[in-house]
Amino acid sequence: MHTAHDHNAQKRRSVDSAQWLTIANIITALRILVAPFFFYLLVQGSAWSLSLALMLFAGAAITDFFDGVLARRLGVISDVGIFLDPLADKILVLSALFGFVVLDIVPLWAVSVVAIRDVIATALRIWSLSLGKPLRPSGAAKWKTFLQMGYVVLVLALLVLESWWDNWVASIARVILESGAIEVTMYVIVVLTAWSLVGYFRHRDQ
Repeated sequence: MHTAHDHNAQKRRSVDSAQWLTIANIITALRILVAPFFFYLLVQGSAWSLSLALMLFAGAAITDFFDGVLARRLGVISDVGIFLDPLADKILVLSALFGFVVLDIVPLWAVSVVAIRDVIATALRIWSLSLGKPLRPSGAAKWKTFLQMGYVVLVLALLVLESWWDNWVASIARVILESGAIEVTMYVIVVLTAWSLVGYFRHRDQ
């Protein structure tokens, strides 16, 4: 015989499953699953693999916008989604940045700073979620993600242009990649990324 307690427990499990299995969360999870395939394509360094890596990253970045829109329009915003969405962004961006390290485009220490910041931010979010007070990304964190993704797309596009053609377009791409501008821009992103962590501490103290 089923008791009221059993019925309530089953209902809670159904609610928990519903929070996980939303179209927005599924799209977010797909971004996480795409990351290792993207990294593999990137570090191969061939024209075809770089082109596929660019398309994969650009597609994943576009879904970052649409999953949030879907969640709001369908009314399925959940604590799970609030946690997973920025985590997926971090995994995708870091897979690109570490790929750039392998290709000797940016220094390891700079990417390590970004990775450490992301680990701290994720730890804070897990802790807050365990307290029933999920942290939403701050405005600075959202801008940080936007700039990081734009930077990755730009570098990937330059790599694709350099790898496919042997003309003035490839020459321009090569000059930009070797000029130091890409590395200096990475330093700016490192500073902005580290600064965006302040927003998490402010939200935690509220």
